[in-house]
Amino acid sequence: MQDIADKLGLSKGTVSLVLSGKAKGSRVSEETIRKVKRMADELNYLPNEIARSLSTGKSMSIGVIVTDISNEFFGHFTFHIQGQAKKYGYTVITTNTNESLDEFRNAVATLLNKQVDGIILVPVDQGEGIVHTIMRRNLPMVQIDRYYPDIKANYIIIDNYKVSCEVIELLIRKGLRRIAVVCYDINLNALTERRQGYIDVLDRHEMLDPALIKNINYENQEEEIKQAIIDLKNNPDKVDAIYFCSRRVFIIGVKYMHREGLKIPDEIEVVCFDEIESFSITNMPITYIKQPIKKMGEKAVDILMGQINGESDLKECVFEAEIEYSI
Repeated sequence: MQDIADKLGLSKGTVSLVLSGKAKGSRVSEETIRKVKRMADELNYLPNEIARSLSTGKSMSIGVIVTDISNEFFGHFTFHIQGQAKKYGYTVITTNTNESLDEFRNAVATLLNKQVDGIILVPVDQGEGIVHTIMRRNLPMVQIDRYYPDIKANYIIIDNYKVSCEVIELLIRKGLRRIAVVCYDINLNALTERRQGYIDVLDRHEMLDPALIKNINYENQEEEIKQAIIDLKNNPDKVDAIYFCSRRVFIIGVKYMHREGLKIPDEIEVVCFDEIESFSITNMPITYIKQPIKKMGEKAVDILMGQINGESDLKECVFEAEIEYSI
């Protein structure tokens, strides 16, 4: 900044105003603003973010922790978070856990070392102690998709139980009776509530068969989902429909349904929890549950920014999901 000031015969303070975006509304003329920006480009000026953070007390960055960035759902979530953060002048550092407690711990440590101003995170099973590390730093935090019930912290979720009940009731009204569920065996409310909604509705209609509940280990999901499909195909009583509790489980499950020669929907219907972009180019009629990803991602950033700027009220946001059809 001093080099730019010397070359243009300006004060360093004037240059600082322009390069920090604070010149608008001040006594700095438009012509001076243009000259400073042009000279900054010529000298390949880049702001020193470390120095800026020392003077402002903020790094102007936030951390995002998701479980699987390759999952379309979390990819879209992160995209909308980044877009909203940019409106506040913030950059986003994204990390991935693969549902691993160790990787969750490493992600939190990395973001704390980067001195981010806040964290948006997807909880991992048994990660409460790690989250307490964030809270002891008094660092703003928002949980998304899931939350830890015993931790008083902001969260944004959908009503997983309600929409799961609704979609199973829908299948029953269509005349389907033998309905299976394939779901990750992870002890976090988003997944347990989806499974419980399925169980409660079928139990109420006296249609529940424990043999049709397939709980999948995340780390060995490919092989276990494959075996679940084979088991359901070979069940002595024909299975009418399968409710897949997440996008990844659905994709793997449908792959093995095709390999086993199961025709959708002629022989068996399927429900996917989440929308998949490829639905629009398939001729396969699929019932799916659509989450308001954009609204949730933007709301997470808005809540985090409020906390960064001193708000202290706890925000517990529950969005509604919708049941839709691919064709």
